[in-house]
Amino acid sequence: ESSVLLCLKKRFHRNLIYTYIGQILVSVNPFKDLSIYSEVVATQYHQGTLSENAPHIFAIAEMAYTLSQSSEQEQCVVISGQSGSGKTEAAKAIVQYLTMLYQRPASHRIRQPCRVLPILESFGNARTILNDNSSRFGKLLNVHLRHGVVVGTSVSQYLLEKSRVVFQAPGERNYHVFYELLAGLPVEQKEELYLQEAESYFYLNQGRACDILGKEDGQDFLVLVQALEGINLSDDQLTSTWAVLAAILQLGNICFTSCEKESYERAAIASDTEIQIVAKLLRVSADFLQSAVTHRVTVTSYDQIFTPLSVEGAIEARDSIAKTLYYLLFEWLLLRINEWLAPWESDCALGIVDIQGFEDLGVNSLEQLCINFANEHLQRFFSQTVIAQEEEEYRQEQLAWIPLSKVYNESCLDFIAAKPHGILCILDDQTSLTQATDHTFLQKCHYHHGDSPWYTKPKLPLPVFTVKHYAGPVTYQVHKFLNKNRDRLHPEVLDIFSQSRLKVVSHIFQKAKAAYSQPRELGARGKGLKPQASTLVSKFQQSLQDLTAKLRRSHVFFIRCITPNSKKLSNIFDVEYVTCQLRHSGILEAIHIRKEGYPVRLPFQNFLARYGLLAGRRHNCLEEREGCMAVLSLVVGNPSDLYQIGVTKVFLKEQARQLLERQWNQRQTWAIVTLQRNFRCLLHRRRLRVLQEKVTIIQAHFRGYQARKRYKRLKKTLVQFNTMILISRPLIQRRKCCQVT
Repeated sequence: ESSVLLCLKKRFHRNLIYTYIGQILVSVNPFKDLSIYSEVVATQYHQGTLSENAPHIFAIAEMAYTLSQSSEQEQCVVISGQSGSGKTEAAKAIVQYLTMLYQRPASHRIRQPCRVLPILESFGNARTILNDNSSRFGKLLNVHLRHGVVVGTSVSQYLLEKSRVVFQAPGERNYHVFYELLAGLPVEQKEELYLQEAESYFYLNQGRACDILGKEDGQDFLVLVQALEGINLSDDQLTSTWAVLAAILQLGNICFTSCEKESYERAAIASDTEIQIVAKLLRVSADFLQSAVTHRVTVTSYDQIFTPLSVEGAIEARDSIAKTLYYLLFEWLLLRINEWLAPWESDCALGIVDIQGFEDLGVNSLEQLCINFANEHLQRFFSQTVIAQEEEEYRQEQLAWIPLSKVYNESCLDFIAAKPHGILCILDDQTSLTQATDHTFLQKCHYHHGDSPWYTKPKLPLPVFTVKHYAGPVTYQVHKFLNKNRDRLHPEVLDIFSQSRLKVVSHIFQKAKAAYSQPRELGARGKGLKPQASTLVSKFQQSLQDLTAKLRRSHVFFIRCITPNSKKLSNIFDVEYVTCQLRHSGILEAIHIRKEGYPVRLPFQNFLARYGLLAGRRHNCLEEREGCMAVLSLVVGNPSDLYQIGVTKVFLKEQARQLLERQWNQRQTWAIVTLQRNFRCLLHRRRLRVLQEKVTIIQAHFRGYQARKRYKRLKKTLVQFNTMILISRPLIQRRKCCQVT
C-alpha cells in the first residue's frame, strides 16, 4: 500500500492525475482545471498505444475505439469510484475524445449527451451522508459507431434506488427534482398543483435536510426545464411530469387510521383531501384509488375479492404506488432522452459503464446491501478479467502462463445469494410469508449463518447483522427490510392508472401493464402455475445479471476514480482517505494479481534505454532481444526464474528489477564520480590557465611599473643634471672672464 500511495501522491502533486496499473487507469480528481483535454492533447493520443504516451483517459478511449474497429467483440469501459471522484467527468472526457476525432463534418454533428446530464442528475441524484450529489443508479452510456464514425449515443440505467422516493435516512434527501420543483416552479403553477414547502411533505422531510449548502435548487430547476425542452418535451408533457411529481408528494401525506369491523382490523384513510388531490392531478377515479391503497384485490376465474388491509399494509400499498410512479416516469424520460440522442443505425457501440461504489453509511439498510453485493459481484468479475488479461498478455508474448490462485472469494457471494439459504434468498422467502417480520428474517439469518466466516451476529440483541465484504465489514440494520423488498405492482393499480386521462400517465402504465401481462400469459400457456411475485431483490439480481452478461461479452477497460480528500479541495492528498478507496476499488487486489507473476514489464526499447549501459557498448551491436538477454545474463544470471523474455517485452520479478536497479545505481554512481573527477580536473585546469594568464598580466604590469619607475628616476636624474649644467654655465663663463682679465 505504501509504495502505491507514495507513487500516487507524488504524481498528484505534480498534476499527473492519471496512473497505469497494468491496463487499469487510476484517476485522482484534482478539483481544478489542468487544461489536459484540449484538441491538441487529443491529437497526441490519436492512433497510439498505452505505452507510447503518458497515462491519460484519452489513451483508454483510443484503445477502445481501435479494438472496436479491428475486433468483432464489444468494447466497454467500466468507470467506478465513490461519489465526487470524477466518474461523470471521465465519461464526458471519453465521449469528448471520440466526438472530437471521429465525428462527421460540422454539418452532421451529433447531439451531445452532456446536454441531458441535468435531467439525469435531477431525477437520479440525491444527497447522502457521504456526498451531496450522489448518483443513486448505475449508467450505461453507449457511443454508437458506423464505419468508424460516431453517429450517436444512448443511455441505459441499472439498479435505480426506488426506495429513496419513500424513505430517507437522517441527514439525507430525496431525489433533487422534488426540491428543485418546489423552489423553481412559478407560484401560479404551484397553486394549480397544490404544492407547498418541502418541509410539509413526509417523503421529503424524513432526513431533516431539505436544503444543501451551496446548491441553488431554484436555479437548477431552470436548467432542468431547459434540458427537458431541449429533448423536445412539449408543454403538456412538462406539465404532466410536474403533476406526477406533485402526486407522489401528496401520496406520502396520506395518513391511515386503524378501525375494527366484523372482528377484523382494517385501515381507513384519515382525511380524503390528499387522495382527492392525487386523483385530480393524475386524472383518475378517487374511489378506485382509495380502494387500491386500502384493499388487496384477489382475482378469481369468476370474480374479484376485496380484502381490507391493515395500516401497515396500506402504507406499503401507498409507498408501492409512489415508487412505481417515479420509476416509470424515470424510465419514460430515459426513453425520450434516447429518442433524442440515439442514431438511426450503427454497426457497433462502445459502452461506458458508471457503477455506484462500495457504501458504508452511518445507517446501512437493504439498499446498501444490494449495492455492496453488486460491487462484490463486479469485484469478482474484475478479478477474473484482470487474470484473463494477464493470461492473454502472456500468450501474446509467447510465454509460459503460470495459473494464479483465485484471489476473489466466491464463498462470500454464495453466502449472500446462493440458494436455498443465502441472505437474499431468505429475504425473498420471508417476504412471501404474510406472518413474517424483520425479526423472523434476522433469526433465520442467525440460524443459517451464525458460524459463517462472512457473517457476524451482534453481541447485544440488536436488529443488525454484519457482513465481511472484500472491502471490509459492514453492519446492516434490518428495520423495514421486508417492506422495502415487497415491490409488488397489483393489477388493479395498473388498471386504474392505465385509464388516466393524463396522456403521459396512461402511456407509461399501459406499457407496464403489457410487460406485466406477458409473463402471466406465458405461465398460463405452460404448466398453469401462477408466476412468483417479483421482489426488489429479485429484480435487482436480474438487472445485475444483465449487466454482468454484457460485460462478459465485451473486452473491458477499467478506470478507477479516486477522491484525494473528503473536503474536495485542490492540492490536498489525504493518505488514509485514499487508502480506504484503494481497498474498496480492488486496486490493491489487482496489484497482488500482477505480483503473482512478473509484475514489471518493459518493452525492449525502454529496457535497453535504461539498463543497456550495464552490458557496455556491445549491446549496440546486437538486436533488441539479444541485447536484453545480454544485460539480464550479466546482471541476474542465465538461466533464472526471475525473468522471462517475450516477443516485445521483458517480464521481471521484483527481485530482478531490484538487482538491475542496484547495478544501474552503482554504474550511475561510478559515472557520476568519474564525471565529477573529470569535471574537477577540468575546473582546476581552467583555474590554472586563468591563474597563469593573470600572473602573466601581473608580471607585465609589474615590469611596466618597474620600467616606468626607472624611466622616471632616469628622467629625474637627467633633469637634475641638465639643471646643474644650466646653473653651472654662468659660473664657468664668469670664471673664464675673470681669468682673462
